[in-house]
Amino acid sequence: MKWSIQINGKHYNNENFESIDNSEIRAFQEEWGNEELSISVKTSGSTGKPKLIRLLKSDMIASAKLTGEYFNLKNAQTALLCLPVKYIAGKMMLVRAMVLGLDLISVKPSSNPIIDCVQSINFAAMTPMQVNTVLNQSPDKLNLIEQLIIGGAPVNSPLESKLQEVKTHCYNTYGMTETITHIAVKKLNKEYKSKYFEALPNITFQLNKDDCLLINTPHLSTLTVTTSDKVKIADKQTFMFIGRIDNVINSGGIKIHPEELETRVSNLFHNTRFFFSSLPDELLGERLVLVIESKNSISNLDSNLKKKLDSFEIPKTIFYTDSFLETKTKKIDRIRTLKKQNK
Repeated sequence: MKWSIQINGKHYNNENFESIDNSEIRAFQEEWGNEELSISVKTSGSTGKPKLIRLLKSDMIASAKLTGEYFNLKNAQTALLCLPVKYIAGKMMLVRAMVLGLDLISVKPSSNPIIDCVQSINFAAMTPMQVNTVLNQSPDKLNLIEQLIIGGAPVNSPLESKLQEVKTHCYNTYGMTETITHIAVKKLNKEYKSKYFEALPNITFQLNKDDCLLINTPHLSTLTVTTSDKVKIADKQTFMFIGRIDNVINSGGIKIHPEELETRVSNLFHNTRFFFSSLPDELLGERLVLVIESKNSISNLDSNLKKKLDSFEIPKTIFYTDSFLETKTKKIDRIRTLKKQNK
């Protein structure tokens, strides 16, 4: 496979890729340029043990074209690479640069990847943690980015509120490694702000018998992707995310979606990370618990939770911990973090 890519203003191709000053990028380009039709990609591990899967290069190219169409990305525009190339988000930014002819600005992944940035950027992808750090440390820098996709975790209410003050067009993404990164986006700010995820071109949605999302992906070799995500579909191209079916808590016969609770109370926690989960309970089957990343207890938390939640949604136990355990992609490892608290 022949390829060429522009990184930090310098052109590379099959013959001179070894001069790229980044070992992860070089490793990806070597795999991309070999005779195999697919490449190995590691899943994030946010819903289970990370695993290696094979993705067709043709599917990755089709995904890059779809992103380019939705965001109207043009040849010679700039894109920021600030996520690890070993995972799908970083790999796909490289593929977009090659397929769409973007000038890739590569920086070392960090909590504030644009702190030293001085040039305008047409397109970038970051995690919520990175965006939060940028807004806390150097908020004006975010305005250098024209369009920003935010993925890997939900965008909570405090972060969404901060985004109303920036010029950047911001989007929360929905997708997974199996869908070759995002297949839908939710507009987070300006007059286009929405509660719903909107499909990229030609993608449509439906529900299976468990009311979980089925994604019709005609641009991929796998034409339908089945998920474990409970959603509310507005029409065949928009949906509202409710929560993962395998995260559902059955407490006293009542089914509770922790992600839904987290959305409703997120403005109580500001920059403090937290999550709802459950522990076995002889009477209820499962009892609802709340885990908070904080050294100190939060004042008036009990009374404020009662204002936001129904009585059966109030956590029976609240754990405070100095730090959350994370997956390699910096997502909260809920299972291991909870086990640490419940020893």
